[in-house]
Amino acid sequence: MQYHTPSDQKAQEWVDRTFCCEYGFYEQDFAVLQKTVMTAKQGHDSDNAFLLSHAVVEDGAELVKHSQIMMYVDHQVADGIGTRIIFGKFLTLLASELGSAPSTTKTKIKWEDSGQNLTQPWICCMNEHQTLSGPEYEATAARNREIILNQLKHNPGLPLIQTPQPLTQETYFHTISAEKTTALLQAIKYVVSPSSNITHLGHAAMVLALARTLPTSCRTLCSPCWLNGRRYLHFSVESYVPICQSFAPVFFPEISLSADAGKEEVRDVLVEVCRVATIEYGKIKARKSMLPECVVLFEELGEGMARRNRELETEQKDKTVNADVNKSTDERETADPFFLSDGITEQYISHSYPSRPSLSNPSPNPTFTVNDVQFAAHAEKNLIVRMSSWRGKTTISGEWRGCDFDRGMIVRFLEDVVGIMLSIVDD
Repeated sequence: MQYHTPSDQKAQEWVDRTFCCEYGFYEQDFAVLQKTVMTAKQGHDSDNAFLLSHAVVEDGAELVKHSQIMMYVDHQVADGIGTRIIFGKFLTLLASELGSAPSTTKTKIKWEDSGQNLTQPWICCMNEHQTLSGPEYEATAARNREIILNQLKHNPGLPLIQTPQPLTQETYFHTISAEKTTALLQAIKYVVSPSSNITHLGHAAMVLALARTLPTSCRTLCSPCWLNGRRYLHFSVESYVPICQSFAPVFFPEISLSADAGKEEVRDVLVEVCRVATIEYGKIKARKSMLPECVVLFEELGEGMARRNRELETEQKDKTVNADVNKSTDERETADPFFLSDGITEQYISHSYPSRPSLSNPSPNPTFTVNDVQFAAHAEKNLIVRMSSWRGKTTISGEWRGCDFDRGMIVRFLEDVVGIMLSIVDD
């Protein structure tokens, strides 16, 4: 990717294409805002960003007291954490423009400061022990390739829709109150293990919710753990935030949990599976090397994607091709869910802006307050179960394609994940 400085005219045209300002009398949910953004982006797929501002207007009011802002960023530009960082920087700039005494000088974005907000590494990566070649490197790379390209195909999963449906991006959010979140965090340490955390619990709860949808016991499940390696890179740049991704498997042994299991049974099984997750995450932490081996894997995935695109082009040219001719009509395809723990949102976005007094705004009173933050990525064939924290509350959310899963089934599944997590908390 190369950067070219555009002319003023080209820059203004880009702003006109990638910014939409609207108003209404009511707040809109995430799905409505998302649809507005994606509709406005149609025909401009090369634009890697978009900003929507929806002001909530009250009758008789002279000022807008509530506003919703949605930022879209293409994955070529930033990942989820990078998007949060960019959004936090945008809110800082917005506060400087809305302040009671706007500064005449431009606010400089200090990207290197973001490195101080990233959590401390819990996996020993990007150190002097990195293996970049040789038998050990090749063996680990081959193992990763075997797991992600072959073993994941045999995972049990949620049933896919068999009839053609529109390709829509769907989302669902369930927020656990601050009181219940506090009780949950305490219960993890006292009921499960002092070394366990809410990420282990959430991952285990998702696996159990999947097991409850199966008619028989859930065989050994290889659940992928996608890791953001940015926090292990040394921040020595001022103009960008680096990105680095890796993959590691988390193995869960055979699990059996009936759909009508009571709370005590669910709680006992959850504690057992959560301890397994704690051990598995510990194995990841103990590894000396992780990131380099994924280069080989991602290269092969890229080659596979390019090959599949060529096959699709061939199929479209040959109208006689029937991809389902050898497929059994009784076969019901499934796809296993992925679990992502996004951590504490306050590491990247503040409760209010300006986040600290400045010369342009010496008053401790904020220009505006951020009430809620929601995030979702475009899903492929798998349901993405996402967990994050904001203002002491835990949010379990899901993102999936409407052509793959029935919405009612996914909502019930996500609610079951929440219910299983809360089973270790006393009523």
